[in-house]
Amino acid sequence: MKIGNHNVFEVGSQCEAVNVGDNNILEAKSKIGRYTSVSHGCVIGAKCEVTSQETLPENTVIYGQCCSRRVQGERPVPQTLQLDFLTKILPNYHHLKKSSRS
Repeated sequence: MKIGNHNVFEVGSQCEAVNVGDNNILEAKSKIGRYTSVSHGCVIGAKCEVTSQETLPENTVIYGQCCSRRVQGERPVPQTLQLDFLTKILPNYHHLKKSSRS
């Protein structure tokens, strides 16, 4: 499995694709099958499934209850702001317990 840079896999998303390009977003509970290849800048909407044998063209957006498709004009914005935020916030909530053994 090859996964590119700056991809976001949200809660419950499932990706079995062999190739995933850069700057993609798999929203909550989305699913990509093993025979599907994801290029760059794609967005797979919440609860959408793509299991066909195909390569998604760049900047494809799959959305809605019927998994409609369109091609967006620009790539999605990289999620670097989200990564920076989590890098700063998560250490505040990561509490280590001291061992009771001496």
